[in-house]
Amino acid sequence: MITFMKAFLEHGGFTSYLIVGAGLSLLALTVDRFRYLFMEVHIVTPETSNSIKAQILKKQYTQAVQLCNSSKNTPELEVVKSGLLAVDSGREAMKSALGGAVVEIEKNCTRRLSLIALIASVATLLGLLGTISGLISTFVAIAAADPAKKSELLGLGISEAMNATAAGLVVGITAMVMHTIFVSKTDEIIAKVKKSGYQLVTLVEQSERG
Repeated sequence: MITFMKAFLEHGGFTSYLIVGAGLSLLALTVDRFRYLFMEVHIVTPETSNSIKAQILKKQYTQAVQLCNSSKNTPELEVVKSGLLAVDSGREAMKSALGGAVVEIEKNCTRRLSLIALIASVATLLGLLGTISGLISTFVAIAAADPAKKSELLGLGISEAMNATAAGLVVGITAMVMHTIFVSKTDEIIAKVKKSGYQLVTLVEQSERG
């Protein structure tokens, strides 16, 4: 692998460095988003959820907030907490607080995903650019080469040009796959967060009627 990378950088032209840079950037972004979405973000447990619901129905909002604080990095509880803190200010204030919390969580989940999408598009185009520039250089070299070596130079040139295409496609396809996975996980988190917000409004209304 190291030998291939060395040869690719030596013979691939300036676009090879751009493709490698895009690949390294993708790796860093993938690690960052995977760690946040799949490791740092926690799912609320059924026990905690049921305990919070029971406290809300009893109008014991302070105890419910304390339960929300007991679980860190749980988007669903962050939304519930924001709504409970604004419940005494009226229904509209509570809904505004819920909406603001959802927006903040969505922003955290989607951070840097646009860069991964950009890499998916740019890497493929860089591969194409490397192919074209490699073929141009090859034909220029062939024009001034010994006729006996033209076939050899043509084969080497096309091989190097195709390497650029392959590298660009590998980075681009990988970026597309990772972007799709992260967007799917983000949608899942946001759906759960919104559901928690709707459930909070319903529970507060039930507690007030009770």
